[in-house]
Parts: sequence; structure tokens; C-alpha cells
Amino acid sequence: MSVAVCVVCAVLMVFGVTELVRVVSFWWRKQETARPFSIVVEPKGPQDCEAAVRAVAERVRWLDLAGPCRILCVDRQGDPELEKICRFLALQYPYLQVCKREDLVYHILDENWAGPR
Repeated sequence: MSVAVCVVCAVLMVFGVTELVRVVSFWWRKQETARPFSIVVEPKGPQDCEAAVRAVAERVRWLDLAGPCRILCVDRQGDPELEKICRFLALQYPYLQVCKREDLVYHILDENWAGPR
């Protein structure tokens, strides 16, 4: 029994050291991301909107991106419910914008956007 416990502890220690090395190497070799960029989210409908936007915002936070980032939520059919959800989420994520599919190119190419100050 004690041999099995020691083997399990050894395996867990190896996993812990590997994770520590991974975190330190990502932090040390982090690339410069100081230029503005956009992430496009196209939810299937209002029921998927909140989960998709929150997942993208969490990914941006988890990657610790330094550049100003904005999330563009594409509203396919002009659904007022999706727009309400995005307005509510914009209170928590000020870098969230809603756009129509036809206007997406103009939002992406907007050079005047410098991100939240």
C-alpha cells in the first residue's frame, strides 16, 4: 500500500514541476502584444451569446494580453434580445461591441479605435 502511495505522490510531483516550468516559461518568453486587435464572436443566437462572450473575455484575461483588445459580437439577424444581452455584458466588458455581419469589415479596419483608456 505504501509503495502505491509513494508512486502516486511521485507522479503528482512530476506533474506539479511540469506545470511550474510551463507557467514560468510562458511568463518569461511572453511576446509583445501591445498593438490593438479584435476578436470576433458570432453566437448562434441569444441563448449562446453570454457564454460565448464570457468565454472569449476569460481567454483574453487568461492569456494576459497587453494590447488593447476588443470583442466584436456579430448579430446575424438584428435580434433585439442579443443586443440587450450585449449591452448588459458591456457594463462588465467595456471593450465589447455589437455589429452586424455587413459592418464587420468596417469595425475591424477602424484605425481610430485605440481601446479603453
